Amino acid sequence: MKKLMAMLAVLTLSILAACGGGEETSGEEAKTISVAMVAGVESAAVKQMIPQFEEETGIKVDWNEFDYNTLYERIYNDLRNGGETYDVIFADDPWMPMFAGGGFLTPLDELGYEPDEDFVETSRQVTMWPAPGSPRLPGSEESEEPRYYGVPQVGNVQLFFYRKDILSDIPETWEDLEKAMEEHKDEIEYGFVHRGARGNPIATNFNAFLWSHGADFFDEEWNVTLDSPEAIKALERYLSFLDYAPEGVGSYNADEIGRTMAGGDGLTSIVWPAWGETVEDESKSEVVGKMGYGLVPKAEGKDHAPMVGNWIFGIPEGSDNKENALSFIEWASSKEVQTEMTKLGGIPTRTSVLTDGELLKDYPYLEAVEEGLQNAKWRPRTPLYSQVEQIYGTYLNRAVTGDLSAEETLKRAAKDIRSVMEENGY
Repeated sequence: MKKLMAMLAVLTLSILAACGGGEETSGEEAKTISVAMVAGVESAAVKQMIPQFEEETGIKVDWNEFDYNTLYERIYNDLRNGGETYDVIFADDPWMPMFAGGGFLTPLDELGYEPDEDFVETSRQVTMWPAPGSPRLPGSEESEEPRYYGVPQVGNVQLFFYRKDILSDIPETWEDLEKAMEEHKDEIEYGFVHRGARGNPIATNFNAFLWSHGADFFDEEWNVTLDSPEAIKALERYLSFLDYAPEGVGSYNADEIGRTMAGGDGLTSIVWPAWGETVEDESKSEVVGKMGYGLVPKAEGKDHAPMVGNWIFGIPEGSDNKENALSFIEWASSKEVQTEMTKLGGIPTRTSVLTDGELLKDYPYLEAVEEGLQNAKWRPRTPLYSQVEQIYGTYLNRAVTGDLSAEETLKRAAKDIRSVMEENGY
């Protein structure tokens, strides 16, 4: 019902735009922009609203969508060859060191634009290059000031889902969670559900454990610190939670976690916020109204550190249609469109939308998204992160499947990552 009402609202806006907005483009030649988007929940809401934009502006949208890996390849290959195919690209935030750092994207100040402060600060920062507060890349200019190269559109950040009908309070620390899982082990099938599939899934899942134990990948000089005592302790704890997990979590990805939690079998898990819409949908969930949403726990005496995973609009340097591209981005990221997008299952980046009282009645997880973004960390700002993640995520998966101990896992990963960094001048 909520999605039906949202789609009716979009249709009404489109009709109004057709009646009142057509005069602005009357007599002007219709123009087309080409956009490259990821297929899936990250773009589905905006895709449904494209007719509204076309009616309002007279600008046609050539929508191209690809799976995650293909999108990266298509965008990167095009950018390296002049970047003339797409006028707007949709980038996962860890791609920004490659795309913006490589000089492939248009600095938005050149178009007279700067994201306003209604966008959550962390979401604004992940669109900047050089990355504020991060170590500079070897050979880069230390005095270079960060600039905006994109606009944050999807406010993905890791959330902690927990059964509030079973737990009276959200566990603040991992120590609290250990006690809760043991106390309630006879009341529910699984205490914690890992995202243990090899590569990106488990790397993403474990990052929140790593950072919330005070550990990290690198120090300020890009020295690898992944095998520190703090990191090893974090992985030992992560592995200890397997006692409360489903069998076979070494192959679990986001969908398996989402289905387990929506099916009522999991007490807690680290989950992307888009699954909140499923959990609160009576046609898809066994736990409507029973799920709580909040900050991923932390180690005693440390800081919360959920991982940010925003999706960002950018404009290639090679586009010859930058003004129309910016018009599309400004429209899509506006408060009005992000509000309607949220009703269609999207995750906004604007504080005013995340804290909207009416939206919170139907989408209670939005409050946790806003809190998560305020406390989030981003992945290391280096173009080499995809290689780092693949190494790290492969070894982590071997730990979850019982092949390696925590110490062996991180020492081997750190050794291989050091080789990659040294080969590339770090």
